[in-house]
Amino acid sequence: MSDLQSYLDKALKELQLVETDDKPIFLDYDIESEVCELISTVRTQLGITQKQLAEKSGVSQANISKIENGSYRPSIATLKKIADGLGKRLIIEFADREEVL
Repeated sequence: MSDLQSYLDKALKELQLVETDDKPIFLDYDIESEVCELISTVRTQLGITQKQLAEKSGVSQANISKIENGSYRPSIATLKKIADGLGKRLIIEFADREEVL
C-alpha cells in the first residue's frame, strides 16, 4: 500500500459525521492540516531530515518546519518543489464527496 493511501485511510477514519433528517453528511475537512501531516509523514518514511529535504527541494529548512507545524501555508509552487524533493509528483484534483447513508 502506498504512503499516500495509508495516509488517506487514516484521514478518512478521522472524519466526523453529523446526522440530519435525511442522511448523514461529512463535516468540512482541514486540507491544510492534511498537507502538513502528509509532508512530515512522507519525509519521515523516507528517512530524511528537514535540512535534507530543504537541500533537495530548494525550500528553506525554516519554511519546511513552518509548513510541517502548520504555521505557514505553502503555495502550489512550493508544494511542487517539496514533492520533487521527496521524489514524488504533486497531484491536485477535485473529487466528488462520498455520500454516507
